[in-house]
Amino acid sequence: MAPEPAHPFAPESGYRLGVTQREAPTRGEGFIAYLLSALTTLLWVGCVLPAGETLASVSSPDAATPVHRDAVLIVPALLLLIVVPVGSTLALRRHGVRAVLAGMDAFVVLYVAVALLGYRLVGDGPALVFLITLFALGGLGLLEVARHTIPDGERGEQSALSGARLALALLVLVLPLHVVMHPQVERASLLGPFLFVAVSAAGSRMARDMRGLRRTTAILQLLVAVHLLITLRYTLFRTDPAIESLYWTGKTTLALAGAVVLVALIQLLMYVRSGPTVVESATTDVPGAKMAGS
Repeated sequence: MAPEPAHPFAPESGYRLGVTQREAPTRGEGFIAYLLSALTTLLWVGCVLPAGETLASVSSPDAATPVHRDAVLIVPALLLLIVVPVGSTLALRRHGVRAVLAGMDAFVVLYVAVALLGYRLVGDGPALVFLITLFALGGLGLLEVARHTIPDGERGEQSALSGARLALALLVLVLPLHVVMHPQVERASLLGPFLFVAVSAAGSRMARDMRGLRRTTAILQLLVAVHLLITLRYTLFRTDPAIESLYWTGKTTLALAGAVVLVALIQLLMYVRSGPTVVESATTDVPGAKMAGS
């Protein structure tokens, strides 16, 4: 009776584990990432609570709630700062982190594109081109996510998709935006997604190891955290109905937003200053397997 063939991962098979380099974050980096996600979760709770006292003529109980006042800009930032730190920390291979970066890009540009569909910006061709560009960037991002999830043997290290995303984003950034939109439309918010994609795609292509890829995710998380803090302050103090005075909930929410920015900055500094930690699986070579192969 012929012996049953050994499992390909069994030690007696002579299979070499760890052929793909894996770099894991240190305990401190993992702690900071989970702390950032936890603080953002608490911040989300603060954003759904009344932040202060509005004018007596305002009857809506949600008039002083940050999410109610500007959900379009606050909610996606909260989602990114909860999911991305954990996802980039759990990913132990370069393709995994690149998939996280491409997924972030796709989420941001598709969210902005769908949000802009609800506004009557311009009814002519340039505005349609602008929206098509956003959807094209989102489609390229989703294709790159799919590419980074196929088996290792069927993909290369670099992808032309990230280069296409970078080129398209830079093209929009250098073009005059007034050609596309009305002068009364605020332009910084429209250019933000393209700057986000440009930083992400450039970091994905230029990074030589996992440390560089995680550094890129940390830069993007810091940008999102700063955007969230600025948006909250603007929402509470500059939008109608005016808030006459902040409750302790509003002050705590702003303090949490500042803490999120601080933790995101610490995370970036940790990836900038520290070196890589390589985690290689144990290698088992059985003499008999070597002799059989020779």
